[in-house]
Amino acid sequence: MVRTLKVKSKSEYLKYLDTVSKINDTGIIFDVKDDKLVSLVSSLDSTLILHSEYKSNFEFNTSLNIPDVKKLKHVLDTIEEESLEIDINSNNLEYSGNGVKFKYHLYEEGFITKPNINLEKINGFKFDVEFNLNKATIQRLFKGSTFASETNKIYFYTDGESLMGELTDRARHNTDNFTLSLGKANFKLEPIALNLDNLRLLSLLNDDIRVKINTEYGVIVFDIEESNIKLRYIISALTQ
Repeated sequence: MVRTLKVKSKSEYLKYLDTVSKINDTGIIFDVKDDKLVSLVSSLDSTLILHSEYKSNFEFNTSLNIPDVKKLKHVLDTIEEESLEIDINSNNLEYSGNGVKFKYHLYEEGFITKPNINLEKINGFKFDVEFNLNKATIQRLFKGSTFASETNKIYFYTDGESLMGELTDRARHNTDNFTLSLGKANFKLEPIALNLDNLRLLSLLNDDIRVKINTEYGVIVFDIEESNIKLRYIISALTQ
């Protein structure tokens, strides 16, 4: 039976696919369920997990085993229409309209697997610290990394009533460092470190990013939402 994947906004859908492909673009399972396209992907070293959702008018449940997300994104970008209807056949995606036709073959069911992570357990965590970061502040941290180029760690901590972000490596001596005030803090946070490359993998779709930290397990969650796209990044903290 042929089912049709109806996408209201091609540009928004491509943006969603891009957020996934930044983490991992090879062998991704997209579940179509409850009017959402849902994926769970991990970075190569498994220190970052992305759970993403794209909401649209889906009227069925199925799984799409995509071999190469970037390849799919590039062929969809050749379509000029903003509204798309893509047929889902037994082993491929097929499109035909206004001078563009393509057939994109899928992996067989069971050929690829999802990352081994218990989302329910993580979502049930008690987070000791929660705060907001804005896009401009994160981009300033990235600019500071060109100065503190000897390290790839960022530490979040509080200093009095201020939340700080410090680019340094506390396990090494004589390392250049860069510190930026990230805003006011009504909580206390001992230094917790994460890989700066993981922070760079975040798709900053919205100006406001919600950050939650569980200090017991060393888990940092970044929640980002824009229109019909919902992203939850789960990052493992580094040792000092």
